[in-house]
Amino acid sequence: MQLQNLKSAGFDIEVSKQAFFPTPSIALERAQSKSVNDPSYAGSPQVAVFKLQQALWTGGRLSAQQNKAIANQDIEVARLLEIQQGLAIKTLQAWAELVNFQKQQTALLITQKELENLQGKIERRAEQGMSAQSEVKLSRLRASMVNQLLKQAKVQEELAWLKLKQWVPEAQSLSSRRIEHPRPKTDGQVHLQNTDNIDWELLSIKQSPAAFRLEAQMRLQEAELREKRAAYQPEIYLRAEHQRGNHAYVNSQNVNRLLIGMTATTGAGLSLQNQLASLMAKHEGVQHEIALTQRLLSESVQSDVFNLIARQSKTEELKLNLESLQEIQTAWLRQFDSGRKTWIEVMNAAQETMQSQLAVIENDTSLQLSYWRLQILAYGVSAWAKP
Repeated sequence: MQLQNLKSAGFDIEVSKQAFFPTPSIALERAQSKSVNDPSYAGSPQVAVFKLQQALWTGGRLSAQQNKAIANQDIEVARLLEIQQGLAIKTLQAWAELVNFQKQQTALLITQKELENLQGKIERRAEQGMSAQSEVKLSRLRASMVNQLLKQAKVQEELAWLKLKQWVPEAQSLSSRRIEHPRPKTDGQVHLQNTDNIDWELLSIKQSPAAFRLEAQMRLQEAELREKRAAYQPEIYLRAEHQRGNHAYVNSQNVNRLLIGMTATTGAGLSLQNQLASLMAKHEGVQHEIALTQRLLSESVQSDVFNLIARQSKTEELKLNLESLQEIQTAWLRQFDSGRKTWIEVMNAAQETMQSQLAVIENDTSLQLSYWRLQILAYGVSAWAKP
């Protein structure tokens, strides 16, 4: 739809260019008058007049109309960029959600397998009278909780695929592939470019399609102001005419004439003055909108930058915490076998390890989302149009 609007704006520019050329016109009239007392139509019943009129001076009206058409085209280009940027960010959001929930399923499947092994062990111990039935129930409850989390992650993944398929046709074939679930990496390293000494806010404002659109909107209104002000001044034109026939005289010869004229209008009453006041008020409103857009964009960029810094600083901490919990889980399972730890402590250790794995995944997803959103805002969509 926006591409069609952009095409239409291109035709409007061509129309504004044609306004500088002479305007041809044809007038053909045939009069029927039976009254002998009608001297105005006593001659030829049919008269044809061929005219070619050229504007000599319009007070800047034609130039203002052309500038309006160019500014309107720039507005449509900026709107197209806004749509592309919004679509890119939506796709990025959906893809980040998809990857996040797939990684969650990977971690939950590993935990599910571990809990199944633990559940089999405690059930055998209960059969031998070495553990209470309450421990078996606790084991089954924890396994059921993990199963519920796994189902929820699967549903969320399907919703992410649904959104992604609306914008990326290739996602239809990708979603049919079988998802592999390798053990997630726990090194906590995110391979991103160095983000130090980058003025994300300045780059985003320079690249902002909304800023482009509003700047073009200001130029459009300035052109409209010049067009309205030109109406206060007379327009001078030159017109060449070729007339065949004459309503007043019979059998008159063809006539060629050259006319120079002037026309002026101020509109009905004081309407032109009020239109100028309205355009000036709109122009001031756009200036305030530009400032508001910059503040909102600055707030969004700063939020992503702060989140990026916070997530990067948290990565190493989460990595060490996960490694520590995995070691504790292994150690407590051995101590349970030797009778120095209770079954509840072993199950709690397994749950804490799972929660730590999910925290690592969530932190990495949030970091990646903020980073690539900043890339889109700062460098535009065209930088990522090709692999």
